[in-house]
Amino acid sequence: MHGGFIIGSVIEYVVSVIGEVMFHIKWWDYSNMPFNINGRICVWFSIFWGLLAIYLMTHINPKIDKLIDKIPKNILKNTTIILIILIVIDFLITCFALKMFYVRLVNDYALDIQGVDEYLEKYTALYENPQIKQFVDTHFSNEKMLKTFPNIKVTQKDGTVVWICDILTDIQPYYFRVFTPKLSK
Repeated sequence: MHGGFIIGSVIEYVVSVIGEVMFHIKWWDYSNMPFNINGRICVWFSIFWGLLAIYLMTHINPKIDKLIDKIPKNILKNTTIILIILIVIDFLITCFALKMFYVRLVNDYALDIQGVDEYLEKYTALYENPQIKQFVDTHFSNEKMLKTFPNIKVTQKDGTVVWICDILTDIQPYYFRVFTPKLSK
């Protein structure tokens, strides 16, 4: 049972590192919470996710297993392959959307974001294409991006952390904020 807490914490830590290395963003930051490791994981959320996992495994998973057992194996195999393909496509679209969003932020708000230089010129040229610009502005608008990633923040080259919601103040979140995290300097 303790292994679930450890595995969940490791997964949360690795996903946080991947977000920062690949996308140069922090999806979450536990820096101001006690017993955290690099702001990526903390004991309180590890306990919460661990308890949630125990509940899901003991109450929900058996029902899902029964449902899956009723599905013929060939349909299950094909469905699994289709779902994996859709997940990969979703991941690639998310990478593209975030890069286009960053290009728009750099161009519209003169942000000097870390890691953008490697693709800024290429994606700026793409964004100047009228069809691509219309597609991106329709499907990956600032509002949609901020509502998809409500706590997104970027680090500028000088090390300053910028919360995107502080820049796009006219966009109202779709959720109720219980508390506002404090940025560590």
